[in-house]
Amino acid sequence: MDDFLSATEELLAGGVEPAGVAALFSGEPPDITELRERVAERWGPFSRLHWVLPAEESRLRRRRWTALDRFDPRQQVVEGDDLELEALLGSLVIQPLPRDIPPWRLHLVRRPSRDGFALVLIAHHAVLDMESCKILFCHLLDGPAPRARIRTGAAPESESFRRTAMSTLRNVLVGGRSLPAADAEPELACASVDAGQLRAVRSALPGEGVTPTEVLLASTSGAVRSVFGRPYNWPGKPGELYAVVPKNRRTGQNAQELGNILTGVRVPLPVAEDRPEERLAACRGVLGRADSVDGAARLLDAALTLGPWALRAATALLTSANFASVQCTTLRWTPGAWALGGAPLRRVVAMPDIPAPGAISVSLVGFADALSLSVLSNTRPGDARSLADAVEREIALLADLAAQVGPDR
Repeated sequence: MDDFLSATEELLAGGVEPAGVAALFSGEPPDITELRERVAERWGPFSRLHWVLPAEESRLRRRRWTALDRFDPRQQVVEGDDLELEALLGSLVIQPLPRDIPPWRLHLVRRPSRDGFALVLIAHHAVLDMESCKILFCHLLDGPAPRARIRTGAAPESESFRRTAMSTLRNVLVGGRSLPAADAEPELACASVDAGQLRAVRSALPGEGVTPTEVLLASTSGAVRSVFGRPYNWPGKPGELYAVVPKNRRTGQNAQELGNILTGVRVPLPVAEDRPEERLAACRGVLGRADSVDGAARLLDAALTLGPWALRAATALLTSANFASVQCTTLRWTPGAWALGGAPLRRVVAMPDIPAPGAISVSLVGFADALSLSVLSNTRPGDARSLADAVEREIALLADLAAQVGPDR
């Protein structure tokens, strides 16, 4: 085991940084003792779930994970509060995870809605990313054999480090703008998205269709404009509004690896465009035209060789809302009939990590025909619900426009 924290892990380890996934089931909830036994059996072999965060920060030395022989399922698998799911996730997102045991918890929530139950996996973002949560659930549940789509991984590094570093520095120094954030506080809102509407939007433009991520970027642009108004009326310096789209770096060789194995793409959001179809057209193909933030990850690795103090200095801009005030994440669940002890999985909801003040995170998770939207805002009180409703309206509006254009466009 390489027990040193990576640059990304060092960056995240000092904060609260909880993130996770909620899986909602139909049927009766399992017995907590049986659930703990299942978790110990199926998750026990994952050594990363035995790791404990370093107790203190060091400005001079790299920190190491503490590796336990095993985790105690009685401490890690707990019964959740008797709250509606959105309220429960909203409370968990601001609660720091314990630092004397592995920083993850699986909550059994017996009545998050009128019927069924939920399992909510919460983890420190330095330990697990959202893809890791999906991997773990696929091992815990009954269904198809755990597997991931074969990915080719990142493109080979053809540029020199110096050239990549200079390009990244130029990218970082081109600051954007944050969202209006009077009395900023983290808030979470959830909603369901009509799968038929999303399919309609994906074929709304002539030529090659758009991806779910591009639909989410365009819909979020419209929602931001609807909730905050036109950008020239916002306080602060003028500039582009940027979003970061996390990209999974796993390949076919490490598709089941746990950790925070992400890079990202930083793109401008077309909030200045007046019409929804113009925003959608601006977002189509934007990820392929943008520079990967992977160059920034290489800079972080280089800074870490000088010491954690250099890492913190190098990441000051990258973690601010001025670098990217929006994060847009899409996650497609592994297809198949998933269940827990005969209770079928019916919906999956994401809980993003807390963004910087003046920023928001928007996530869309698809399982079968159930699409779940999550908005975590760190702006003004009430913005999360307003943004979630606005994203829904934007998708519906784009679907209506696609229907009006018709198949013969």
